[in-house]
Amino acid sequence: MSAGRARGTALAAFALLVAVPPIARAQLPRIPVAPEVRLDVLGGRSSSVQGALGLEIPAGTYVRVGILAGAGARIEQDATSRAAGRVDVLARFLLDPFRQSALGFSAGAGVSLRADPGERVRPRLLVALDLEGRRQRNGISPALQVGLGGGVRGGIGLRWSGRTTR
Repeated sequence: MSAGRARGTALAAFALLVAVPPIARAQLPRIPVAPEVRLDVLGGRSSSVQGALGLEIPAGTYVRVGILAGAGARIEQDATSRAAGRVDVLARFLLDPFRQSALGFSAGAGVSLRADPGERVRPRLLVALDLEGRRQRNGISPALQVGLGGGVRGGIGLRWSGRTTR
């Protein structure tokens, strides 16, 4: 093989290496960052009821990372309530990311920072199971979540999402 032909072959191979990955990514659906609104009950030594706002950030086809900030009331044992809050970071693995069935199941793990009165803020392991319902016409899907993170927790939420992705 001549030097000119070898250079041409190398140049063609380089052009293919540069051009093919963007073309292949074009076939994947675009998954937007989506907002979420939640209402959760957090158990432990004392219970807390909190509303939360957050974002669901795609980290690939099958993974969503949720970042939520919540605030509400901690109910003390003497029936008084005090302000409480939290920040959660939860990575969920979706079993049906393309909405091929009406219900979508996911499982996840992450970290929860709870700010309860009288206790110092420290990270706690967070694990959760999630069941997302059918997408409504307005783009909102209801979701149920149960898990552990500084105590037992359960909640309901509304997620905005695309037509063909969760």
